[in-house]
Amino acid sequence: MSQENLVLHNMSEVVAAVPHFLGVHPQDSLVVVPEVTGGAPVARVNLPRGVTQTLAVAEGLARAYAGAGVGVVLLAYTDQPDLAREVCDTVRERLEPKVPVIGAVAVDGDDWVRLDGPHHGQVTQSDRDLMTAEFLLLERPTPFATPAQLRQAYAPGRAVPDQLMVLAAERAAAAACGGRLGEAEREWISRTLDRGAASHTVLPDADAARLIADVQHTPLRDHAWASMERSTPPRHAELWRDLLTRCPESPADATSPESTAVPVPPVAAVASLTAFAHWLDGDAVKARVALDRVPAGTAYPMARLIDVALELGMDPWTWTVPDDLDGPQHDPSASSKSVGLRRAIHEPPKPPAGRGPGGPHR
Repeated sequence: MSQENLVLHNMSEVVAAVPHFLGVHPQDSLVVVPEVTGGAPVARVNLPRGVTQTLAVAEGLARAYAGAGVGVVLLAYTDQPDLAREVCDTVRERLEPKVPVIGAVAVDGDDWVRLDGPHHGQVTQSDRDLMTAEFLLLERPTPFATPAQLRQAYAPGRAVPDQLMVLAAERAAAAACGGRLGEAEREWISRTLDRGAASHTVLPDADAARLIADVQHTPLRDHAWASMERSTPPRHAELWRDLLTRCPESPADATSPESTAVPVPPVAAVASLTAFAHWLDGDAVKARVALDRVPAGTAYPMARLIDVALELGMDPWTWTVPDDLDGPQHDPSASSKSVGLRRAIHEPPKPPAGRGPGGPHR
């Protein structure tokens, strides 16, 4: 195993590795794993039911893997073998011959059965330990046991005290106007994010309130946004996830972003930054969980941009800091030891609502 690519040698290792790729043990899912990770996506979608859903999923996967140049394994996570076979057969027909399907497997707990051959097996503790060790070397977090546990990790917890939020909101409103106060606040944001990402420590309430209040204002939010480098998105994601659980549900005062008639909930900015960090890390599953914290009906452009990126399966490797974001410019060719995984863990393209299986109109 290199630092950028994870080579899986047998089907038990593939099944043992999937939860680490996704950050959670999949349930009722179709997962696609390339024979060598790093240059092609590891994809997960809800297990489709019915011809229409299955064909739409197959089309999306075909677009995601077009030109990847590697074979893939299809894994249907279900206790219904007939459904697993139906889905895998339909997807295989759409992928081949351009994308070779080197295996189709039904997975139920630790047990797996080849749908295209006589082989079957069970993931052993040795297999799990090996994958845990491999992913620890890549500084990947331990996967959640269930989707419910994953969602709970992003749920509201103990919010920072109201009095700290009021003081922080006043400071942020002044800094958002620019000038020396704005420059000083941007420098503080950079130092705080760098220190928090490097140390893996939870920010004290005063700093948490200050960051939450700052990112309610577009210039300061964009500075925080642009600070996410390719080498640090997992650490930034954890920092923002913690802030998301501590973020108040309503603004501390009337100085909300863009001065709209209806104040935007502060959680929208924090959830969007959390989701972006996960997307940049290639983890669409956690990005979607973070975006789910944006209250329904909230019109927040950054959240919508990330949602579209997830819907269309945009490769995070294409991200470069735009000129209009206030932050350092990063070399898009820069790499890190987890870059292979960062490119690998994202969902395949799927059409936005109302656009049909062909995607957006051209």
